[in-house]
Amino acid sequence: MAVPMLAFQGGCGGPAYVVDGEGPTYLMTNLHADARRRLTSLNYSSPRGGTLLPICTPVTLERIRGRVITFRADTTGLRYQYIVTRHSRAPVEEHVQRYFGTQCPNIGSMSPEDQAGVQNGQVYQGMTKQGVIMAIGYPPEHATPTLQGDVWKYWATSNNRFEVYFTNGIVSGIRN
Repeated sequence: MAVPMLAFQGGCGGPAYVVDGEGPTYLMTNLHADARRRLTSLNYSSPRGGTLLPICTPVTLERIRGRVITFRADTTGLRYQYIVTRHSRAPVEEHVQRYFGTQCPNIGSMSPEDQAGVQNGQVYQGMTKQGVIMAIGYPPEHATPTLQGDVWKYWATSNNRFEVYFTNGIVSGIRN
């Protein structure tokens, strides 16, 4: 899967990048934005006043400065900010690779459980790990340091956490 290429652009205020390459860029997972059109690497699945930005939404990466990725949804023209929080150990470039790509994922070849979860931005029993990632994004790495584990921790809001349990790579339970 191809990802947009980033080129360093000098200046004050931390590293900044411009996006190189031809063709469209798409969201590689569903993203949940809050009412101010902000998202964080903590990846709240139910932010206050939030909206779901569906997987495969065509976007334009406008600027990456420091730990903030600014992008525009091409279909609506609305601008969003994805903020890599201090809790994240991964550099901003890794977040770009996780959430933005130049080829839309093929959801039609997934299981019915995965397709329903991705379409609704929810986790359901019977989904695969890849289906969960596409449906609600990656779990925050400070709470789930490896995707190889059988328990992934997420936040619905800043006060409500939930855990997704896997058996042999398939969701076997969800606990609030």
